[in-house]
Parts: sequence; C-alpha cells; structure tokens
Amino acid sequence: MLHELWIGAKGEKEINHLINFGARFIKLGRLVVPSSSTQVLIGQVCHKLRSSGKLEPVYPRIYNDVSIALLARQIGAVVVTVNISDFEKIHQVVDFRFRKVMES
Repeated sequence: MLHELWIGAKGEKEINHLINFGARFIKLGRLVVPSSSTQVLIGQVCHKLRSSGKLEPVYPRIYNDVSIALLARQIGAVVVTVNISDFEKIHQVVDFRFRKVMES
C-alpha cells in the first residue's frame, strides 16, 4: 500500500518522510505485498465498479481505495477511514471490513 501514499505525496518533506517510512517497513518485514489472488480480485472488483459506472477508467480515483480494501482483507485488517462513501461502494462488490473514524 506504500504506492498509494506516493501517489498523493506533495513536496520534498512528504517525499522524504515516505522514503524513511517505506525503508522502515521494508526492514521490519511489515510491507504488505498483494498476493496473486488479491491482484486478480483487485482487477475483478475494478471491472465490476467500472461496469456499474462507479469507476471512471480515465481517472480511476477509487482504484486506490480498492487496493487498500483488498490488501486489508488479505491480512485480516479493518480499514479505518473518513472516506466512508468510496468504501461503501466497494463493499457492495466485495466483502471486507471497514469502519468510519470516530471523531473526537
């Protein structure tokens, strides 16, 4: 999921943080890499979302969230997000666990 963070990186400070952050996760063996079956499932879910008009192929913004959802599913994690609407769309196509961030 590190590539998802790189997509949104802005400026030298964030890029340097990602370089250090990524290196630590790689060193600790904590970087999640999609299995072959997860990669296929990401493609299938994106296809279903595109077919239903919920994924624009020219600007597939929701693709990043599909990847996050299915990598979390692969390792048995729960996605915690403020972006509940995209994850609800994805959940209509594939089962995974997610919840909204509890605001303080």
